[in-house]
Amino acid sequence: MRKNYSFHFIAGLLLFVLLGTNTKAAVIKGMVADSNSKEGLIGATVYIKNDMDDHDAAGLDGSYSIKNVSPGNYTLVSKFFGYATQEKMVTITDPNQVVIVNFYMGQEQQTLSSVNIVGTYNKETDNYARQLEKNSDFLVNVMSAKTIQLLADATVGDVLQRVSGVTVEKSVTGGGKYAVIRGMDKRYNYTTINGVKIPSPDYKNRYVPMDIFPADILARLEVIKTLTPDMEADAIGGAMNLVLKDAPDQFALTGDLASQYNQTLFNHSFIRFDEGAINPNSPNEVNGPEYGTKASDFPLGSMTYTHAKVLPDLLAGATIGNRFFHKKLGVLFSISYQDTYSATEGFFIKPQAQPLPGPTFNTPEWDYNSSRFYSTQQIRAAAHLKLDYSFDERNKMSFYTVYAGMDQFRSRIEDDTANSLKGSELNPNYESKATYQNLYNATLQGKDSLLPNLLVDWTLAYSRATANTPDWSTISLIGAVGSDVANFSSLSNVWMQNSDQDFSAYINFTYKMRLFKQNLQFKVGAMNRDKSRDAFYAEYDFSATPYQPAYTTINAILNNPNLYRFTDTTGSPQNANTYSVQEDISAVYGMVKLDLGERFHIWAGERMETTNQAYQTQLPEADPGQYGSKQYADILPSAEIKYDITEKQSIRASYFASVSRPSFFEIVPYSFAGDYYTEVGNPQLLHTTANNYDLRYEFFPQPSEQILAGVFYKQIYDPIEYAVLRGAGPSATLVQPINIGGDTGAPVINYGFEFVITKYIKHFGISANYTYTHSAVTVNVMKYGNTVNGTSAPKFSDTNETRPMQGQVDHIANLTLIYREPKIGLQAQVSAVYTGKSISDVSLYYGLDLWQMPMTRIDLSFEKRLSKKLKIDLYGKVSNLLNTPLVIRMFPPSPYKNTPNASNWLSNQDTNDGFLNSIIVEKEVYGQSYLLGVRYKF
Repeated sequence: MRKNYSFHFIAGLLLFVLLGTNTKAAVIKGMVADSNSKEGLIGATVYIKNDMDDHDAAGLDGSYSIKNVSPGNYTLVSKFFGYATQEKMVTITDPNQVVIVNFYMGQEQQTLSSVNIVGTYNKETDNYARQLEKNSDFLVNVMSAKTIQLLADATVGDVLQRVSGVTVEKSVTGGGKYAVIRGMDKRYNYTTINGVKIPSPDYKNRYVPMDIFPADILARLEVIKTLTPDMEADAIGGAMNLVLKDAPDQFALTGDLASQYNQTLFNHSFIRFDEGAINPNSPNEVNGPEYGTKASDFPLGSMTYTHAKVLPDLLAGATIGNRFFHKKLGVLFSISYQDTYSATEGFFIKPQAQPLPGPTFNTPEWDYNSSRFYSTQQIRAAAHLKLDYSFDERNKMSFYTVYAGMDQFRSRIEDDTANSLKGSELNPNYESKATYQNLYNATLQGKDSLLPNLLVDWTLAYSRATANTPDWSTISLIGAVGSDVANFSSLSNVWMQNSDQDFSAYINFTYKMRLFKQNLQFKVGAMNRDKSRDAFYAEYDFSATPYQPAYTTINAILNNPNLYRFTDTTGSPQNANTYSVQEDISAVYGMVKLDLGERFHIWAGERMETTNQAYQTQLPEADPGQYGSKQYADILPSAEIKYDITEKQSIRASYFASVSRPSFFEIVPYSFAGDYYTEVGNPQLLHTTANNYDLRYEFFPQPSEQILAGVFYKQIYDPIEYAVLRGAGPSATLVQPINIGGDTGAPVINYGFEFVITKYIKHFGISANYTYTHSAVTVNVMKYGNTVNGTSAPKFSDTNETRPMQGQVDHIANLTLIYREPKIGLQAQVSAVYTGKSISDVSLYYGLDLWQMPMTRIDLSFEKRLSKKLKIDLYGKVSNLLNTPLVIRMFPPSPYKNTPNASNWLSNQDTNDGFLNSIIVEKEVYGQSYLLGVRYKF
């Protein structure tokens, strides 16, 4: 009989494997956590003493597992940088035994003379961010520096889109610029640095462009959803607090250097102009208000373009810090520099000038589809210095100063050679624009213990924001049908300057006591801010009549009064577009906080803010719009009840009243003439007030994990929207910011739902959030009809239209999948952001609002340790992996013509995406960006 040797060999091999495995099958596992916070210490090494082969690194949840341990007695060691090493004895008696060993590690401690120093808590971790969310007196979402570091986001504007309930308005580069919180437009939010409100470099508005801040200067980013009485009250949507880095507990040096390239620039040349040829000052600034401008005052050197391949982007940063004098004095200095190039290609459709306003959507009136190409260079620089001195645990002082600046150079080329209307004329346009923005802040703060139970903290701050856009030049050319020759049509030069300066002071007194064995806290305080804003605007417009045939003869044309028309209605020194505003805001508040047992926590209080504003324009003395002033006061109550269901679960109910002040420019009687209407200011504009209600469930299963679910409801009184004001006919059309609402003073309602989850399992993690928001406002608009009294003349009538608030997105979602393997020093993640449909631009005509279509953006990033000894990491990021475009659509109702068949007469129309009865009026494609860098930590 023939033996089956193969069967015996396989059976023997399986038996050997099973027996071998069974002799070393025990498992030692557990958690490694901070002894105080109980947060998992990610990356902590756990090993069997004298046998480094049997080891593991704590995962994202702080857990570790050492498998296949033979029976015996062992010494288990846990080590983590900055913490005292721990050892524990472990006995394995059963090969199938599972032994749980947890390490709760204390930070390393040193004794220097009579001062006992313990390492400080790392405030840049996810675990610290979760602790803030759990223990704060207000609803807040926190993004830690550790999370920001791995994101494919270079600026704070991009980071904000990852936060629950936040969407961002994009700049021409595709990066985030302004934040919309809970569906509330950027005007309803404010920005602070370390809790101190900062001014805006924007010429017209209060809100701060968030793309001016590099993301790597932050210790964390806080988005505050509810207010307490000790916070400034002009936030209906929320507040963004940029917390800068603190001095470390011991010497630390970090640096990173990266390079990046935009995919579009692989396929296209970068179009640049000579910024050195820009005229820094307008002719009348140089020569006086009575000066008569000449062609030589408008050199065209900045309108000469070169096509080139640019070098890769440069991104660099460094931070150094230490503590001195027995750890009492902390010093930190951080710098960041970014020099980036991007290109955006797309198209837009614009209506031709008409005798009466309002597009009718037929070929004669929608004249062309213009391709558009932007080339943008952005140079960001930021520096941060912080000094803090600790006299003792209850008496401290700190000083910090921060600078952030961005220079942007943008060229725009519009070319109608690929226009939509067959046989239409060639109308290229060229634009050169340089913008210089700077923001500086210096803050001195102190915390002092006056009595054992009485604490005082105070802040003195100076902030200044500036912006300068000199010689913003635009040339328009025009040509005949079928001709390749473009004739000179018009030239426009604009100068804009703005400075916004704040002097702020804050003081708070906190008294703690016990009453009927309960913790009771009283807090009172005051603040004052003196603001000065100065804005300058000058515009010079030229038109050639008739059109002149040579681009190179523009200067000759400008010198010939028979060939051009010069208008300077806004460039004249006597206009309201150059203005100054003085604003004084004072506030006092009081609040009380009571702990009823260990589970109920209640606080309530009231804040009173007074506002005094005065403006001055350059209108003539006799003009009533030269001066203006306004004063008002607001009483703003707020309260919160928090119930701790368990140590890890709680539920909060909050109420707060808040305000939103109009932008400085809106209360000035400015006037801008447009093709179809004139935009004017409104000195009678009221500020907006709101009642805000929140209810949220919170669950923190582990120190770095969370589940948050909540609803919010806002009653908004006198919100500000731009509306149509008409006289006897369409020619008298004005657009003006006005307060809207119901006829009986009923508020506008905004409500929604938020859900957040963060969960880690060993090496894997998931972070996700979803927000639903709904709002409705009713505004007066013009409605277009086909005829008037049976004639062929278009018909216009006033009507009301109900729509969402501008910028309010119905659905927002974020999903991040994370992988970390501390053993090999690898971490990677993929992030997706979904932004639903929203109104990007409000129309003055019924049904003709412009809607930004839903977008899904996916980013990838990784970080890999190259040298554990030298602490050098390699990191890479891919942004906008799907090359998601920005698409703006219009959904014209009846009686507008030809809308369903727009693709028959307009190019670039996509009829396969489910939006048949609409028109794509704008599309911008940003391309992917690829980044590779190295990071050093000492």
